[in-house]
Amino acid sequence: MRQGARRYRRALPAALAALLAAPLPAMAEPIRLATYAPDLSRDGPGLLLRDIRRNEAQVQDAARVITHAAPDILLLTDFDYDAQGAALAAFAGLLREAGGPEYPHLLAPPSNAGRASGHDLDGDGRTGRARDAHGYGRFTGDGAMALLSRHPLELVRDFTDLSWRDLPGAQQPARGGAPFPSAEAQAARRLSSTGHWMVTARTPEGPLTLMAFAATPPVFDGPEDANGLRNRDEIRLWQRLMDGDQDRGAVHDVIGVARLVVLALEHLQ
Repeated sequence: MRQGARRYRRALPAALAALLAAPLPAMAEPIRLATYAPDLSRDGPGLLLRDIRRNEAQVQDAARVITHAAPDILLLTDFDYDAQGAALAAFAGLLREAGGPEYPHLLAPPSNAGRASGHDLDGDGRTGRARDAHGYGRFTGDGAMALLSRHPLELVRDFTDLSWRDLPGAQQPARGGAPFPSAEAQAARRLSSTGHWMVTARTPEGPLTLMAFAATPPVFDGPEDANGLRNRDEIRLWQRLMDGDQDRGAVHDVIGVARLVVLALEHLQ
């Protein structure tokens, strides 16, 4: 199941970075943004750091792709999180030592990937399994995401803890007319399968605000379409903000952006 999800993520743009605020000035140099899903997730905590230090073949392959593209700001998805950021720092160091781009600015807030919910979220009558985490994962941080940048980064807002049902207009899964898998589970479930971040990058041309996320694949579920509905609402959170939605509620306090410019991302293959 997890390998199928990874293949699906590689087949589509894995994340969206969009942006921000006032009209962008004419740029002397283009700023290259990219998303990349290198499949650098392992079977347990600490194993990715081990493989990076060993310069394992898959790690080398990912480093070569990034070195070739050399984006200024890179959003990695399906990259294991650890609380100290050791794996991310080691990977940035490996890129530098291999002659790749230098990323002195790293950002990886805690993720919903693998974060235990304490509830049966997939309706199989059991708890504590990978599909019962707020975002699919066998351990905390399994297949999370991270930002690497040539420019200073500042986390402006983090919607990772937002409850799914608190998104205005959210459509919750149901089976046989009843909440799926239960009303209690729906009350606890978060919207983000990985995270939703608003991040400012301080570029020489002025501040650039990124909206980054990695939505769950809209497949691998039953007739209740839980993943499909969640994928829709994970995308819709940003759409509401970009549309200037003035509804009161959990996202109201970040509204007020004068103009949003969507930046085309280069999806690395």
